Amino acid sequence: MYNVLACDDEQIAIDSIKFIFEKNFQGQVNLFTALSGFEALNIVKQNDIDIIFMDINMPGMNGLETISLITQMKPDTVIIVLSAFDTFQYAQEALNLGAFRYITKPVNRNTVIQTARSAMNQIDSRNGNPDENEVIQKKLNSVSPMVESDFFYSCAFGTENEDLSPYLKYFDIMDRNYVFTAVEIPDLTEENRRDIHSSIRQIASENQKCIMGSFMSNRVILLFPFEKESFFTEKVHDILSTIHTLFTIKINRKIKTGVSSVCSKEIQFKEFYNQAFVALNKSSESQSIVFFEDIVSSVDKSETLQNTTERFYKRLKIGDIEGVQFLTGMYLKSLEESSASPDKWKFQAIEFIVNTKSIAKELYEDFDDSSFENSFSVISAATSINDISDFIMARAVEAVTAISKTKKETENPLITKVRTYINMHLSSDFSLEDAALYAGVSSFYLSKLFKEEMNDTFVNYVTELKMEKAAHLLRETDMSIKEITNATGYNDQNYFSKIFKNKYEMSPSEYRKFENGRV
Repeated sequence: MYNVLACDDEQIAIDSIKFIFEKNFQGQVNLFTALSGFEALNIVKQNDIDIIFMDINMPGMNGLETISLITQMKPDTVIIVLSAFDTFQYAQEALNLGAFRYITKPVNRNTVIQTARSAMNQIDSRNGNPDENEVIQKKLNSVSPMVESDFFYSCAFGTENEDLSPYLKYFDIMDRNYVFTAVEIPDLTEENRRDIHSSIRQIASENQKCIMGSFMSNRVILLFPFEKESFFTEKVHDILSTIHTLFTIKINRKIKTGVSSVCSKEIQFKEFYNQAFVALNKSSESQSIVFFEDIVSSVDKSETLQNTTERFYKRLKIGDIEGVQFLTGMYLKSLEESSASPDKWKFQAIEFIVNTKSIAKELYEDFDDSSFENSFSVISAATSINDISDFIMARAVEAVTAISKTKKETENPLITKVRTYINMHLSSDFSLEDAALYAGVSSFYLSKLFKEEMNDTFVNYVTELKMEKAAHLLRETDMSIKEITNATGYNDQNYFSKIFKNKYEMSPSEYRKFENGRV
């Protein structure tokens, strides 16, 4: 029987912990409660308390002060800190005072259960009473690391349809939600490799069940299984962020961590294994833990919207009808995915329409803007972006058609001829010299004239069109990356992917997944 004390100045937090223990540790725990640090000290003085759940932010004597006094009185007490503040400073100070764990509030049931069991195991080990699970684990310790390494090797290098269920059965983690986590340790040496590997395993497993591979250079991979019935992505992020913080504190290094998306099918393990390392490669000193799904969404939705809008205005000004239609569709998709409130996306849509009309009027004095007059009422009455998509597309096409008409009347015939050549040869590998030869002028003259007329360099203009064509093919077809590389006039797939990533901030394959996920 374990004596457990829950100390928090909020009764709802006390009730939550009490409920968790009553449901999951019936007959194993005597639970004491306290609403202040002073009350907790009195209970500790009068009772042999084994485990304490202690809130940090309490009036009067705060949690850190109380922990300091308790550890002086009874240093063997296992203390778990509760805090609504998920900050490195609080965690570090609490652990320096001898706290066993640091949990953020509101408390997660699974986290409390796992932490309590870890605390009980520590008490049993200290008292020389290992439980049955611990005895079994010791027997498996010599075999499990080999099985783990083999499992992760299969994830990385196995065949597409390899059956990984025997591994999951062995580790008793069948039918879960799974998250791969890749960890990078700086200054790893042969001398400290084993100790650090053991520390990572201990820290991770004490907070959440996991299996762990061997070091690959200075990196190691872990798989965390989570019960499906109580699964919440935000809570998983909290748990893994806490584990990352503990790695950093207890191993005393600037550790970087990459976390995959949530995987529910073992057939997808290879893909999600790779996601963890993609996320790890995006980590930095300022952002030491990166979640893969944030990479995709941090092709930041607001940045994507702004970038698309700027490209639209640029295409509108040169009267590019096809480009404007394409970018209007992109704009509407980005607006829908921006997660903005109705007031905000309506304001952005009105701004888009007003600027479109202004550009059309500026470039074509006789532009008939009568169809724009009811824009405010149409957009204001909309309940979703779908309600206004046809309206916005129609206004954009009207504006660009008018601008295109006046551009054709005033555009240098040589530029018109070159633009026609470009559109006809987007699938080819051609140069400024090729276009100049077609137009019958020198490449120097064409380069200068193109910049003056189009307000862009020849190379930038062509690259923009090729990348927009590539994006269209990635979204709308099943063509392979290699086929799309050839279809846009590139001979080197790596070079094509580099150019594409510079423009869209993700690789062609990531872009395809992102766009497919938005449908």
